[in-house]
Amino acid sequence: MIKKIIFTVLFVAVTSAFLYGLYLQFFNKNISKQTATRVINFPHTDCQPERTPCSVRLGDRQLRFFLPEKAFYLKAFPVQVWLAGFSGSGVEAVRIRFEMPDMDMGLNQLRLSVKNGSWQGRAILPVCSSGSNDWLATLDVITGAGVYRARFNFVVAGKE
Repeated sequence: MIKKIIFTVLFVAVTSAFLYGLYLQFFNKNISKQTATRVINFPHTDCQPERTPCSVRLGDRQLRFFLPEKAFYLKAFPVQVWLAGFSGSGVEAVRIRFEMPDMDMGLNQLRLSVKNGSWQGRAILPVCSSGSNDWLATLDVITGAGVYRARFNFVVAGKE
């Protein structure tokens, strides 16, 4: 009797995994569109956006990133991005993802909204148990031509 139950559970699990795979392959076309997106990287800069706006340029496209206030752990802080030269590509969205080098801090992503000519939002970062304050902000400008990506290092001031 126990063997029959184990066999039935195993059969249901394998069948479910197979059917889910078919669903992803044939019915969810958004996944294939996302994986086929072209990513264009801006050159990396050592600028510190918590002190002054950081600017990167790629051809006629420019991206400026700024943290107008000090970033503290567990406290919302503003994020600002200015774009130039993207009008022909049609900017669909601007997202920012925060990561800590060599440390998994979970998913910290924010979609910015347009306000007064810049893309803005408020972010909150978790406290790192190691005591590290070094972070990497990855900005994605999503356009019809692809995703334009820029990375900026910055330092969190700590806890307030």
